[in-house]
Amino acid sequence: MAPALARVREEDEAVKELILEALDVIRSDDFDRYFDLFAEDAVWMMPSSFKDVHQDEARSFYRFTSKFKFDQETAVDEVVVSGDVAYVRVSFDGYLRPKVDDGSPPLRSVSRHIWILRRQSDGSWKIARDIWNTPKVSR
Repeated sequence: MAPALARVREEDEAVKELILEALDVIRSDDFDRYFDLFAEDAVWMMPSSFKDVHQDEARSFYRFTSKFKFDQETAVDEVVVSGDVAYVRVSFDGYLRPKVDDGSPPLRSVSRHIWILRRQSDGSWKIARDIWNTPKVSR
């Protein structure tokens, strides 16, 4: 387990579970479940954009995932829980591989995210913000 996750306090176990579930869903063939992990008013701050994206636009953006499998290494760099808010720094590095072999090469995919989590009124945790960038990678 990532050192940052191992340091999450026992009483914040629900935060760790949400993070692990998000990482599991991203690697799955059922990416649509990813959106179940977000608060209704969630906001994505996309790379190279001044415009925030909400659930409907994010779902539209991520439609491409139906054609690819995420084959990425993940690093959970930091987890901080403070009251009803938490934040997570997570990095992805790897490839998007076509699910159907049509001869297309895999696409390099590198991104770094800050997920801001918020405790919901029922006590569960949801991702409220996804702030991310796509750093340039030398080949």
